[in-house]
Amino acid sequence: MAIPIFRISMSNATVLSVAYLMMAMLIEVSRRWFPFRWTDRASLTVEWIPARTLDWVGLYDPIRAAVIDDVLPVFWVRVIFGATSVAAIFIIATAVGALMWGGRWVVMRAEAKGRKA
Repeated sequence: MAIPIFRISMSNATVLSVAYLMMAMLIEVSRRWFPFRWTDRASLTVEWIPARTLDWVGLYDPIRAAVIDDVLPVFWVRVIFGATSVAAIFIIATAVGALMWGGRWVVMRAEAKGRKA
C-alpha cells in the first residue's frame, strides 16, 4: 500500500529535480554568453530556492563569507546550490508521500469500519 505512493513521489521528485537542474544550467549558460537583463533576473530566481533553504539551516552566511573571501569558487557554490535544491525537492516529496500514505491509511481504515457495521 505505501510503496506505490512513495514510488510516485520519488519519480515526481526525480523529474522535477532534473527539470530544475536543466533549467538552471540553461539560464547560467545564457547568462554567461548573452548577458541580458532577463538572464540575470532568471538566475536570481533560480538561486532563490537553495539560498533560502541554506539560510533556513544556517549555512548561507558561511558560504557567502567563503565566496567573498575568495576561498570557495563560484563553481562549487553552483554545485552546493544544485545539491541543496535536489535535496529540498526530495525531502518535500518524502513528506508529501508520507502525508499521502497517512491519508490513504485513514481512508482505508474508515472504509473497513464501514463494511463491518
